[in-house]
Parts: sequence; structure tokens; C-alpha cells
Amino acid sequence: MTARVAKGQLTLMVMLGVLVTGGCAPPGPRETTGETGSQQPAQPPSGPGGSDYPHADMRVGSGGEGVYGWYVFEPIHPQPASAPLAIILHGYAEYSGYDMMYELIRHTVRKGNVVIYPRWQTGLAFPCAGAFDIEPCMTSARVGIQSGLEFLNGPGRVRPQLERTSYFGFSFGGILTANLANRHASIGLPTPRAIFLEDPHDGGTDGEGGLDESLDGIPASVKLQCHSSEEGIISEKGKAHSSCNAVFPKLGHIPDENKDLVMLRTDRHGTPPLSSRHGVSAGGPGYGGRADACDWNFVWKVWDALRSCAYDGTDCQYALGDTPEHRSLGVWSDGQPVIPLVIQDAAPLRP
Repeated sequence: MTARVAKGQLTLMVMLGVLVTGGCAPPGPRETTGETGSQQPAQPPSGPGGSDYPHADMRVGSGGEGVYGWYVFEPIHPQPASAPLAIILHGYAEYSGYDMMYELIRHTVRKGNVVIYPRWQTGLAFPCAGAFDIEPCMTSARVGIQSGLEFLNGPGRVRPQLERTSYFGFSFGGILTANLANRHASIGLPTPRAIFLEDPHDGGTDGEGGLDESLDGIPASVKLQCHSSEEGIISEKGKAHSSCNAVFPKLGHIPDENKDLVMLRTDRHGTPPLSSRHGVSAGGPGYGGRADACDWNFVWKVWDALRSCAYDGTDCQYALGDTPEHRSLGVWSDGQPVIPLVIQDAAPLRP
């Protein structure tokens, strides 16, 4: 073995270690017991994050091979002729299927949107080893999205309303989402009207080196939220300047009224507790289980409201600004309010 080969293998091993231990591993099991027996807030019956679904189910389509795989989810019962488009990107270490973001996908589709889910990864370091060479993963995600769009233009499909397109990215998918939205005009993707970046992290060292140097390609008119959890990436040693603390300073061209920096805090008052660990949006088999109040009273609420605000100018108070509607995460069954969101106009967030 030559010194050069040995050095290369050592470098790759270090990369993989960082990816697994540095916030890119799949979210672990949620805590089960809190300080009291109080129950979590139930899903609201209506409004952003609510259970007033106009569609009873979703239809799943798929295609592509390897790192160019993709899934498409269409609302059915009833099936609309067309629907707004939501592009959702998973985090690191989902090599097949769509378990990681299942609950978010199902909610989004039943609310009346068609979802494209590029499955951009097939192995720990394939097609890219995190921030150390992000471009192959960028290509995989782009091709998956474009292939999904071609599929949706086929007969009998729910046609995507491209002028009403939103993007959601979790963890490493959040970094990909920021870059895709930034480059959308040059790579042939729909213009983002709303963006939710959920604890974005490229798995590398502090500062998110996988981000584009400038994010000025994201339209200034976009409605955007960047979320970092209290016990997520920014709580890790050496990661104080990572996640949204790295993203938000690159968004100075977007007016304050169109964007927010937010932090979910852990609340262990009831059972099960509401965790702020990395992965609060990841609900599905093996990825935190079923949805909870962090989903419908935070992630889904804000995600729904961002789209409504961007498309129709409604529900903005649930997604933007330090408002009671935005901050509130509901009430435990004994009447104790859930610890509210921290909402800021500027970085840094500090746990």
C-alpha cells in the first residue's frame, strides 16, 4: 500500500466518522417518560397543522435507479386535476424508501399538495461524503426532482402547479435544499415560494462548508424559516456556528418580515416528553415513530402556514414574526403551556 493510498483511506475513514457522529446519523428513539403523566396537546381540528384534511389518502409512485431514485405522492379521494408542489428532502442515512419523512409527507399530501421526494443517497458515503464533496448529492437530488416532474406530467396524474412550489429539507437535506433553491434558475427547478430548513447540517466541521458561498439566488420574496433545535446540531461540541447559525447570515437579501430563525426547546413536563433532539420532523418507522405535538403544533403548523402565506397571503401569523400564533406549541392536558418557540430575526441561536 502506498503512502498516498493509505492517506486517502484514512481521510475517508475520518469523513465517515464525522458523518456518523456529527449529527448526520438517523434520529434515535424518543424519550417515553416525562415529569408528570400529563398528555401532549392533541392535533388541532383545523387550521395550519390541523386534521381537516380535504383528501383521505395518497397515491405513491416511484422511479429512477440508484442515487437517482425518486418518489412521488399524489392526493386522492378525491383526486384533484392539479395541486401545489412540495419538494421534500430527507436527511443523511436513508438509503431506500421514505420512512424518515413519512408523517410529514402524508400530512402535506392530504392537505392538498403533490410531493416529490428525491431519494438522493444509497450508502454512507455514496454518492457523496457529506460536505467534503457535496456536488454528487446535489446532482442526485436535482435529477430526482426533475424526473418526478416528468412523471407528474403523464396521463392521469395530478399536475403540479409550478408557480406554487415549496421546499422542505431536513438535516443534510436542508443544506441540499438551500443550495437547490439558490441555484434553481440555473439548474431548471421551480422557483421556491416557501422554504423550511429543519436543523440543516452537512455533517462536517463547524460552519456548514457544504453551503454555497452565496445564497443570493434564493428569491427575496420567499417565505422562509430556518430551525435549529435546542438539543440538536448547535448543542454539539464545536457546532455553535453550524446549522441555521451558518445559513441565516447568508440570507441578508431577504427582508426580515419574510424570514425567521427559530429554536424548539425540549419540554419534559408530560408523557411522553416533547424532545428537541435532531430529527423533530422525522416521523416514521424506525425514525421516531408516529407524529406527535412537535409535528402538528410546530413543524406542520409552520410548514402549512408558510405555504398559505406565500401563495394566498393567509395564515402568515402562524409562520412568520414573533407572534403568539407562531410561538405557541399548545397546552399539556393539565393546562400547562408547552414551552414556546424561540424566534429571532438574526443569528446566533444559543441553546
